[in-house]
Amino acid sequence: MRLPSIGRITLLSLVLSALTSLAAVAQQAQMSDQEKLYGLSLFWKEVSYNFAYFDQVEELDWDQAYQQYIPRVLATENAYEYYRVLSRFAGLLNDGMTTIEMPEGLVDEYVGFPAIRLAEANRQAIVVAVDKALAAELPLGSVILAVDGRESAAVLEQDVFPYISSSTTHILWDQGIRGNKQYGYGLLAGAPGSNVKLKIRVPDGEIKELNVSRRHNKQAVDWHAARGIRHEESFSMKWLDDQLAYVALNNFSDMAVVENFIASLPQLKKANGLVIDLRFNEGGNTFLAEEILKYLTFRDLTGARSRMRVHNSTYKAWGKFARQYDWAKEYGAYYNGEAWQESEANVLYADEIALKDKLVITTAILISRETARAAEDFLVYADGVKHFKTIGEPTFGSTGQPLFFDLPGGGKGKICSKRETFADGRDFVGYGIQPDILVKRDADYYLSESDLTLEKAYLWLTNEVKKETLVAVK
Repeated sequence: MRLPSIGRITLLSLVLSALTSLAAVAQQAQMSDQEKLYGLSLFWKEVSYNFAYFDQVEELDWDQAYQQYIPRVLATENAYEYYRVLSRFAGLLNDGMTTIEMPEGLVDEYVGFPAIRLAEANRQAIVVAVDKALAAELPLGSVILAVDGRESAAVLEQDVFPYISSSTTHILWDQGIRGNKQYGYGLLAGAPGSNVKLKIRVPDGEIKELNVSRRHNKQAVDWHAARGIRHEESFSMKWLDDQLAYVALNNFSDMAVVENFIASLPQLKKANGLVIDLRFNEGGNTFLAEEILKYLTFRDLTGARSRMRVHNSTYKAWGKFARQYDWAKEYGAYYNGEAWQESEANVLYADEIALKDKLVITTAILISRETARAAEDFLVYADGVKHFKTIGEPTFGSTGQPLFFDLPGGGKGKICSKRETFADGRDFVGYGIQPDILVKRDADYYLSESDLTLEKAYLWLTNEVKKETLVAVK
């Protein structure tokens, strides 16, 4: 069949695009020893000067680790292996914002996943979605007990966790079980087209085995999935009943979140209680969080305190003699890489918003493991406010200013260069901000037709509003 001219041009464009992509992958695969060593050294150097959380990995000798990884990177046979080794090197730092980003498209050539989506609950791998063709054999709510004859926990500990950069244990388990197609790790990850043998426990308790094939990441899947509660829109509002209002703030990167919140205030002022949902807010710009918080309190709020490492070449030179001369003692911290600059915590002043515009009512703030970065900054400001109650699970536990730089072969390095704490010095990076009322995840969290965290918040708010009503009557 003869293609029309436009069709021929489109086909030619597709072919050229595919060839360009293949050429890029081929170029990535050919890395010289000099490039490999330079990339490792660059990451080591930038971490040495800028990383903000060495105290949370006190057992790590970073210089010694660098020397140990030199022969490992030189032994890699292609760019994928090289970036895997770099990822393991970064993983030693246990920091969610200090990572190695693979070159675009590289993972697709080497890693595939079966048409199964997993979620973590009580450190178990729960099936929450499958290809409809697998639904009869692998019911939702099944637990993956073993992979290719090895217990799931052993696979995670040995083959997955070392390649994940995570500040908190709960996020390590969450990401390891769920897997990440961009970074190429996960409990079920393996070579595209390969088979994986799974040992599972189905919801009725029966133990079964089945073999499934790993697909290429870009293959389409017709999913049979559990009910999801994630919201795609940046902002949403609804009424839970005639007294309680609900607002979802799903990011702090879209100014429309603030604009829509302000536009909703006339309606929200009719409520006696409020739910603010931050469970799916992975951050953005802290400024947006601040703009909303100003409406929610009559008191000034104090944000995170931050510290950054400082390098001064002359002070470092003088610091070399700190043990010999009294005059040099004040410079010893520069020589040891322990000099810091502190920034005072920012304060949000309540009087920036007129009293008539305030929305100060009993408020439940929903949080989860996905609540991160600027959303955690929101919670730092909100800490100690009496009419706020946080409900859910510990947050992501990682924030700070990332330093980005390019690596050989098209990847990127990222390093957390700023340490943030509560204003009183309490750490939340490495731990997550803890909820006032804990809602643990189990299989029902994913499979129930109800939103269990929202239900818990609704019951708490209802009781609080009743108490306030009784006090007002008396």
